[in-house]
Amino acid sequence: MEELMTVRNKYKAKLTTRFPELRTWIYLGALSIYLLAMALKGTMLVNFLITQRGIFYLSALPAFLVLLKIVFLDEHDLKDLAIFFLLEVVLFAVGTSADEFLIFYFLFFIVGAQGINIDQILKVFLSVNLFVIGLAFVFSSLGSVKSVIVTRSDSPALRFALGAVYPTDLASRVFFMMMAYAVLKRFKLTVAEYISYVALTLLIYVVTDTRIDLMLMLLLIGCIFFYERLNVFLKKLSAQALSLLSTLYIFVIILSGYFYSPQFGLLAKINNFLSGRLFYEHVAFENYNVPILGQFIYQNGFGGGFKILDYFYLDSSYVRTLMMHGLVVFSLLLVLIYVLFVRFKKVELNYWIICFLLVILTSGIDQHLWNISYNFIFLALFAKLPQKQAI
Repeated sequence: MEELMTVRNKYKAKLTTRFPELRTWIYLGALSIYLLAMALKGTMLVNFLITQRGIFYLSALPAFLVLLKIVFLDEHDLKDLAIFFLLEVVLFAVGTSADEFLIFYFLFFIVGAQGINIDQILKVFLSVNLFVIGLAFVFSSLGSVKSVIVTRSDSPALRFALGAVYPTDLASRVFFMMMAYAVLKRFKLTVAEYISYVALTLLIYVVTDTRIDLMLMLLLIGCIFFYERLNVFLKKLSAQALSLLSTLYIFVIILSGYFYSPQFGLLAKINNFLSGRLFYEHVAFENYNVPILGQFIYQNGFGGGFKILDYFYLDSSYVRTLMMHGLVVFSLLLVLIYVLFVRFKKVELNYWIICFLLVILTSGIDQHLWNISYNFIFLALFAKLPQKQAI
């Protein structure tokens, strides 16, 4: 093994000397392809521009390219690689049980981000998402694909998805893009950018009628506007305190679903505001046990605008992780949250901490935590971050 590592290091030195940007080219190229696949998967373009098999190929190929980067070009010793492969084996087994491989693929890009400037990653993230949103909008407007239009049971207002599989998916994607752009700008927006943020927030609300994303977007704008004050406050909080608060929130979300009852007035009101999310989480806890390494849970959502009678879907990322991916992955998630807070605190990137807290907040009620085309925060674990916060 030691001889293999010596040979690897020898050829790595030759390659990086001849092609100093090779690692960046491979990673950003692979990330672009995988982001494209995951973003397309959230639109009505599947089975029009691309098949499900095509989505698989656009997931497996970039993951393999990043694997080559990790093994042959990055600064990992034998122990690091052994841990990485062990985790991937576990995540593949979990994905097979749950019939969902998002976390398995995500780990390639988390670890593979080593040595890559986070700003370059964010630019790719924004570019690909903007391209797919535009593409879906054009084809849905032309009538080439179904344009999903739905209403709430308690409101006659029309909700448009503009080519996405559901209005909330479009609103959530725009919210994450707003965060990514704010991070690129170091939470320093011009007056024109503030106006654009407010206008975009109102536009998305009018189009999709998503109350939760409206509140999240307004909260993000408020955090950017009052960033200097928040920065002073966050400097007083340790990574341990932030991780503890996040963990408590996660367990509150899970226990709210577990103990939900229509007779419990407060939980009934929360369930009503969250469009029945707690009820369906409670049904999951009644019908399934918490597994160690994942299980398949049949779900039937409204995505695609199809009328269904047996709706059942777990929206909370934390409940999904616990119930579908099991205790091992759920525990790893809590460790990941702590390690990320430690990293952000070490380099005093409090604007990243704010965005991470917003992701933790929204993941309690939506399913996008492990979807790389939404959540870019996890990619910061190994990527190159700014070393000093700009205030």
